[in-house]
Amino acid sequence: MPRLARPVPAVAAALSALALLVAGCGSNALAKQPPFPRSTIQANAADPSEKPITGSPTTGDPVDPAFAVDKLRLLDPCKLLDDDALKELGKPDDAVPGGFSRCSNFMKDKDGKDLSITVEVGQTVTSEIKKADKKIAGYRSYEQVLEGSACFVSVITQDEPGLAFTVQIGYKDGDGCVPGRKVAESVVALAKGKNASRTAAKGSVITVDPCALPSDAAVLEATDKSPRVYPYGLHNCSWVGDDAEMTLDFRGGFVPKDDKFDSKQTEIDLGGVKAYQVQTTTSFPSCTIKWVQLRGEDNDGEVVEVKSAGPKKAEFDRCAKAQSFAKALLPKLPRA
Repeated sequence: MPRLARPVPAVAAALSALALLVAGCGSNALAKQPPFPRSTIQANAADPSEKPITGSPTTGDPVDPAFAVDKLRLLDPCKLLDDDALKELGKPDDAVPGGFSRCSNFMKDKDGKDLSITVEVGQTVTSEIKKADKKIAGYRSYEQVLEGSACFVSVITQDEPGLAFTVQIGYKDGDGCVPGRKVAESVVALAKGKNASRTAAKGSVITVDPCALPSDAAVLEATDKSPRVYPYGLHNCSWVGDDAEMTLDFRGGFVPKDDKFDSKQTEIDLGGVKAYQVQTTTSFPSCTIKWVQLRGEDNDGEVVEVKSAGPKKAEFDRCAKAQSFAKALLPKLPRA
């Protein structure tokens, strides 16, 4: 199994996501860790008032067969940040993987100034599709600029639900969209080849569609009513009812020593599978359960996480819901 990078702690605002991107250009080793999938609100995320995406990522037709979702899941994002392409922009550093679908390079431009580049495969996009007014390598693209700090270049690979290759550039000393376009063009070319593909390890969830995995009965039990389905990227799915929601997330990356994911976690038994449970008592209480699906080299591995949540007024046992949902998933997951 390839080594994966340790995720940073979750933050709750788009500005924090941007701060991580720009801070990655510095020398602080911790700042160089790319955001973990879904751990931050993306700086180019859709307006929450927009109509939600429904259905699974596999329900849409890709703009090119090379970008079918099952192929995107097997792309190694670090192999899409080609050293030859990056050397045209300056001096690349080591690639820093971030989960299944993200990779960063916190490099220097030709003048020795900080230039951070992150590519994400299969990022969820909504408004970007309608706003896509440019083309890169023959495919529709959209650029968003955050003044004086970053550029996001999205190359659309699928319309419904919307998916894209997104290149994020942190560059305070120049127009980030210029290197962003060059990197995006290289990413598309490499993604269509064979050298960027990887082989899933036995027992890996990297190829599993999270929206298609649970049974209808398990989803209905988790949400009480027929929910709306929200795929997010390639490895996350949420089912949202009126007063209850359930989220399933597959993550690749750092597995802490002794599985200490959270200081407040409680060990539970999911019918022979050791898992860890954490409850919150905010205005939107939740219960999160996670377990190690696969262990790789050192502290690398894969984690499955389920989360039951709902408004405070909704009185139901969130941990009981999460445990029931998790137990229903276990027989369907790959085995090492």
